[in-house]
Formats: sequence, C-alpha cells, structure tokens
Amino acid sequence: MSINNVADTGLPTHALPKLNPEQQLVAEYYQHQALLCQWFATLLAAELNETTLQAYMKGDAAPLLDGLASIDELSESVTAVQNAINGLSALAQPRLELAADFASLFLSDARHSPAPYASLYLDDGRFNGPSFQRMQARLTAAGYGVDADFQEPADHVAIMLDYLAESYRRLALDPTPEAEANLALFVKEELASWLPELASRAQKIETASAFYPTLLTLIAAYFYS
Repeated sequence: MSINNVADTGLPTHALPKLNPEQQLVAEYYQHQALLCQWFATLLAAELNETTLQAYMKGDAAPLLDGLASIDELSESVTAVQNAINGLSALAQPRLELAADFASLFLSDARHSPAPYASLYLDDGRFNGPSFQRMQARLTAAGYGVDADFQEPADHVAIMLDYLAESYRRLALDPTPEAEANLALFVKEELASWLPELASRAQKIETASAFYPTLLTLIAAYFYS
C-alpha cells in the first residue's frame, strides 16, 4: 500500500457488524469497489515482482478481469489487457521488460512520459499545485499519510486509488449519504477527470508490452462506466 494509517480513526478493523440483507448488499458492493481500486493502485505503485508476474501469466488475474468484462462498456478494454497478459510469455525477459516499460511510463521526465500526477493534468502542468494540496488535505483529514517507502507526492495516481480503496472500505462500514456524495465528487472531479488523458499519453509511448497502456485505458474506462 502507498498510504498507511497515521491516526486512530475509531473505525472497526475486523468483521462487519450484523447487517440486514439490503445493508449487506451495499457493504459487499463497496468492499468489491475497494478490492478493485486497491488492485489498480498496487499495479501502478511499482513494477511487478517475479512472483506476481508469474501468477498473472498463469491466469490469477482472470477473476478480477472477468468481473470487469461483465460491464459492457469495459469488455473491449478488458480483452486488451488480457491479450497483453497472454503476450507476456513471448517476451525474452518479461519481468525486466515490464520494469523498463514501467520506468518509461511512470518514472521518466514528465516532458517525455505520461507522468502519473493529477497536478500535471489539472493544474496546467504545475506539480505540487492545488490538486496536490487538496489530496494532501484529504489524506490528513482521513488520518492517512504517504508510506515512507513510497517516495511520491500525494497526487500520484496510486496514492489516489489507495485512498479511494480505503474510503470504500469505510463506506462498507458506514455508508452515509454525505460520505457517498463526497466520494462520488472526488472520483468525478479529482480522478476520472484526468485519467483518460493519462491513458492517451501512455498509448503514444513505445513499450515492449501493451500491458501498462491497456491497463491505464481500462482504469480510465472503469471510472466512466
């Protein structure tokens, strides 16, 4: 995870309280949203290690992708990601080549790569601008801080997705209308508003595998579905 708890939130950390059937459905929905956002965050926070890569190549990502494919608007994007995963076995050194793709896309100079920071897209290319400040304020208000090992600003896409995952987990426990509205506004204005451009820029970078460009296209489409 790219964020961690830095304060006692007062929320329970174990099983959900006893719920009626309708409440259970709502809780399960938000838990599933949290799972997907956490997965996306993990994929964009760091390059895949050998264990995870081999697991994906053996089909371990299929359950999550199959679930996304059931959404009509996402089926094409899901197929592209699955095809990219299937094509990894054709690479001479899949992990190293994917790591190089990750660096080219996310770690290079922003003038030559689709840097994964909200400020670049929402603040006229100004890093650590208002978008960063708003995200930092959200993390502080929620009792989170950026993990010391993840040396990135608060408006990095992985941090924003991690925050979203944690927020969905909180909604699973206490789905108040105000919290739901606030999170929906965050998704619409702070995340979904720039992900398509990030995905579009990624398509223009030459990579050994289509994995990351197709993944970004899927993530962008997911928040518009």
